[in-house]
Amino acid sequence: MKITPNSLSITQLLSDKSEQFSIPAYQRRYAWINKQVLELFEDIHSLNEKDTHFLGTILFLTEPHKAGINVLEVVDGQQRIISLSLLLKAIKEKFIELGDKESSNEIDSYLFCEDIKKKRSNKVILGDLDEPDYSRIFASQNLEEVKNKKLLQAYEEFEKHLSEFDSDKLRVFYYKLLNCTTIIRLDTEKADNAYKIFELINNRGLRLSPTDIIKNFLLGHASIVSADVLKETRECWKSLIISLDGIETDDFFRQYLMGILQRKVTFSKLIYEFKKYYLITVKEANVLPEFRLFKEFSEYENGEENHSAEDSESEQPITQPETTAKKVTPKLSITEFASSLKKSANIYGKIINMTFEDKKINNHLCNLQRIESFPTYTFLLNLFQREIGDKEKVSILKLLEAFMLRRHISEYRTSELDDIFPKLTDLKDENIVNQIRESLSHYFPENAVFETKFATHSFKGNEDRAKYVLEQFEYNLIKDQGEYVINSGNDVHLEHIIPQTINTKKAIKEYGNWGSYLGKEALSNHSEYIDKIGNYTLLGQKLNIKASNNPFRAKKKEYKKSNIHLTKKLAEKYSTFKFKQVDERSLDFAKIALKIWNLESII
Repeated sequence: MKITPNSLSITQLLSDKSEQFSIPAYQRRYAWINKQVLELFEDIHSLNEKDTHFLGTILFLTEPHKAGINVLEVVDGQQRIISLSLLLKAIKEKFIELGDKESSNEIDSYLFCEDIKKKRSNKVILGDLDEPDYSRIFASQNLEEVKNKKLLQAYEEFEKHLSEFDSDKLRVFYYKLLNCTTIIRLDTEKADNAYKIFELINNRGLRLSPTDIIKNFLLGHASIVSADVLKETRECWKSLIISLDGIETDDFFRQYLMGILQRKVTFSKLIYEFKKYYLITVKEANVLPEFRLFKEFSEYENGEENHSAEDSESEQPITQPETTAKKVTPKLSITEFASSLKKSANIYGKIINMTFEDKKINNHLCNLQRIESFPTYTFLLNLFQREIGDKEKVSILKLLEAFMLRRHISEYRTSELDDIFPKLTDLKDENIVNQIRESLSHYFPENAVFETKFATHSFKGNEDRAKYVLEQFEYNLIKDQGEYVINSGNDVHLEHIIPQTINTKKAIKEYGNWGSYLGKEALSNHSEYIDKIGNYTLLGQKLNIKASNNPFRAKKKEYKKSNIHLTKKLAEKYSTFKFKQVDERSLDFAKIALKIWNLESII
């Protein structure tokens, strides 16, 4: 393995105008937050001029040097390189503000590279997703169009900390950045070496996400096989990253794996379990060093278990896995495996972002999000890769809504869900709706439990879930046939009938004297009743509540103007509204809830 390590100052790292640092599209997006940005700034600012700040290791995949611009692929260290360039850009703008054109021009030599014809381009080139935003920042144009806000926030954070610097302070900081900040630069010309080095570097305690480690494992293996396989695998990974833009990629890999293995996988075991699955699934896996550590996987060759007497405990550093891997026949090539990952990521992105062609499916996915049904995605990722009709999928989504709402309200353990949903992936396509109904019924809260809990449940902190519940009550009230959709965004609010605050001067001025209206125990009972379902209704944003001597009477006038039948009925039914009415209305709603969120009523 030929590698070239060099300890360099930032000046030395950036001074070669023939080098350009490329962040490949398969790398994760820029992700530093203000805390990390501030730490970098303060580490440099607090240096004595004779001290040095070590910024870490940067790993480049290089090619033989040629005339013109030489593109170096950044395998590790992209977050630091991007942050350094943003900091230099901010310093440049501050020099311009202070009238120091010479220093400003000097910084350009670090931020840009030149080809043979002296044509300039950015020293750092980002992947497809971030490059447009990065270019906008460097051009100081159309900043309102920047999509990756972390890039813009990092730049603005640097600008903020430099804003109070005079010329002397800025020069000192600039000197310390260029000359007192160092990195270890590692260059290698072979992709397989690059990925090996990456893993060695990051096994020394630097924090990496499971996604980073999985990416390195997959691409590292591909690089061993051939350049073409590596190229195709990179393209699949690039598509995966694009599909999961804005989504926690570690969540995807965990739920993807749970659906395949049909059992719970914890985050702490995610990398371990992924490698196990990969090594028994991919044809070329036997060339990997890890393969000998997973000796038990040979037992699954051709889908048959082979318990050899030679497999003693001392020879197996990793215990026999609980897995359905023996069902995986035939094995996949690396590119087939990567393509399968890409397809699953695309579907997962559609589930999270609710971007399927069928609007009903998207609406029910939205309902599941509002209920807080994240564990269901393990099964949904499997479901949306099946060849079944949209009508069946909608029925299944409705079953999941009923199941998840009942369990949340009944306060059943959420830890069980990661055992329940992976097992659903084993169900056959034929008559799948009834199979799921039957499977879920074993974990479904009983009517008596749900009714009692619903009437007393506090929706505090779960406003979206409360709005969802009230919308379903509205549809039930009007016997909706799918022709009527409540705008659940900012146009329709979750209205507390008894206000959230009743005892401040501002509240009394805006809503009337609810403390006096509710009676002597108003303050002691208020927190218990304020977030019960009976104290909620839906109300359009434009219907402002005005205060008067009788608070509820003032609200009734506005409720009557609403087009929402649930709210109109509230105004018609109640002449007064106190804690007693909250209890009555909650009990009434609980009886309706039994009918709506019932597995047997969903077809």
